[in-house]
Amino acid sequence: MKRVLYSKFLMGDQLKDIGAIFLAAIMLCFWSIYNGYPLFFSSDTAMYLEAAFAKHVGPDRPILYGLFMYYISGQYSLWFVVIVQSLILSYSFYCWFRYFLPGENYLLFFLLYSAFVSIFMGASFNVSWLMPDVFTPLSVLSIGLIIFAPRLPRHVWVFLIGLSILGIAMHNSHLFVCLGLTLLLLAGYAFKSVREIYNLVGIKFSRIAIVIGLIITSAFFAASISYQYGGGFKSSRGGTVFLMGSLVEMGVVDIYLGENCSQKDYRICEYRDTIPNNFLWASNSPIYQTGGWAGSEAEYSAIVNDILTTPKYLKLVVWKSILRTISQFMHFDTGEATKATPRIDQGFRRFYPNEYDNYYKARQNQGELNFKLVNHTQVVIFLSCILLYALIYYKNGMSLKFRFLILFLLIALLINAWVCGTFSGVYFRYQARLLWLIPMPVFLFLATKIRIRSTEQPKQT
Repeated sequence: MKRVLYSKFLMGDQLKDIGAIFLAAIMLCFWSIYNGYPLFFSSDTAMYLEAAFAKHVGPDRPILYGLFMYYISGQYSLWFVVIVQSLILSYSFYCWFRYFLPGENYLLFFLLYSAFVSIFMGASFNVSWLMPDVFTPLSVLSIGLIIFAPRLPRHVWVFLIGLSILGIAMHNSHLFVCLGLTLLLLAGYAFKSVREIYNLVGIKFSRIAIVIGLIITSAFFAASISYQYGGGFKSSRGGTVFLMGSLVEMGVVDIYLGENCSQKDYRICEYRDTIPNNFLWASNSPIYQTGGWAGSEAEYSAIVNDILTTPKYLKLVVWKSILRTISQFMHFDTGEATKATPRIDQGFRRFYPNEYDNYYKARQNQGELNFKLVNHTQVVIFLSCILLYALIYYKNGMSLKFRFLILFLLIALLINAWVCGTFSGVYFRYQARLLWLIPMPVFLFLATKIRIRSTEQPKQT
């Protein structure tokens, strides 16, 4: 009888947890529900769909997110993509609160945090967006759990391993962000004082090794998918061209070409005086005059290699990289959801004709979305968290483990700013995709303090 009652009690708890996960997922869909349809980005969403439906890798991005949309939507409704993204993120949030918090109040703070970042920050926007950006925080959250969570059930391990491999492979930048985070943690083992802190926090070398293994596996997975769909055995495509575009924006390419075009027969030299700052996407860019992304890659590789191996150019790149990292770190407005371009309009008409009317009538396509309030609140929240965390480190106001979680998330933001600002460009969406992880340690800390106070209250007789 006792065993039956205990089983019912456990089942009741499980149903409560499942209900909370679904409720958080609904909150994370706020912007798509308000919009009346999933959000899209410029022509990029169409480019992912075009590659997936054509079953061929494009020259400038991995095909994996396109395939994700293709199969999850069932080629019927892109709402399924948003729903799945919201459930994955909701469960990831749940795991952070479930396995980093002792006691029974993890559900309350899990729901409070989900509502907070959905309404006042950009979490719901990233979930509702048909872009791989939501997999950036998902990758960070998954490796954070693997490294820091003390005990994880088998089903959570399966989820985290699958999510890590899939999430890191979704976008070119994810591998470098996650690898940078992990290598920094690994480098700490070179210092005795840091090793002692690791022991106190509970960081194990075996967990870091697992994450490195997952990153390598993800790179091979991405390369295999690319190979299968005609893109060659490469984990990413267009990396050299993206870096070339970044060096153009830095002004380094202009200096380099001015000093070397008289000696080297580069095709781009013909366009040296008319290279647009928007090098990657401008219609008059030399890229599209000299063979496109694939046709220009060999020449740009030679130029990039020469710049990075010549000390005077390398110093300039390093300095510009520092400036762009700082700039990217502070650029995090959300809401890059403008009216449809002809390419995205054609894509929805062609691939999802049954949803075309819903897409066309959505608030985004009518220019009725406004993200000013969210962007104002994000600035206030970000600055408040930075000041709060500085005070916490100064006063030792949190446990060592919580301070390490804060440091982990801040370093993730910093590495993301460096990777994107240096190798692609300073764009709001790159930093906005991670910013809403910043307040999570606050909610974890408050949940812990409230539990401690409640257990310290004397029982009334």
